Amino acid sequence: MFVLGISGVTCSGKTTLARLLKKDWVNCIHLCQDDYFLPEDSPRHVVVPHLGHNNWELITALDMDRMKTDIREVMNSSLKDGVDLLILEGFLLLNDTELSSYCDVKVYVDVPYEECRRRRFSRTYDPPDVPGYFDDVVWPESQKNRKLVLSQFPDLCVLDGSLPVNVLYKMLLEILTEKGFKKAVIH
Repeated sequence: MFVLGISGVTCSGKTTLARLLKKDWVNCIHLCQDDYFLPEDSPRHVVVPHLGHNNWELITALDMDRMKTDIREVMNSSLKDGVDLLILEGFLLLNDTELSSYCDVKVYVDVPYEECRRRRFSRTYDPPDVPGYFDDVVWPESQKNRKLVLSQFPDLCVLDGSLPVNVLYKMLLEILTEKGFKKAVIH
């Protein structure tokens, strides 16, 4: 089984790319880090004092133990016999040593501030972002994570998420081919 890790800035197109792969490729499993957010009332959350809002941009906002368990289950179960591609996707995916070690290919999708802000404000979040959350928390945290990931993985493939989706998808397919992933069947 080939494991693709897709990480990057919030609203950069990570999930869109993963869903395209899942839709187009036979025998593919997609696990999304967004599915592992802790409930809003979890005591593990770190509150941003001046905003009175949980910081959802930290690894502590995620149930990483459950995500790792699910990934190990897929990788170790009989399911893997029929699975050609496992896509692990999330904004902090590569910040976790164990998860990043599973990835045969690591991709980081980046977008500039203005594009990220525009996309973020066009979405609905539950709970909703409070005023100031993007500029005070989301963007600074994403840039801190970006710097860390870029410094840790010299083989990281960085994609410009502001490009059209079809262009990004083609680039991703080329990366997978270059890295040795041979896919048998496309839907």
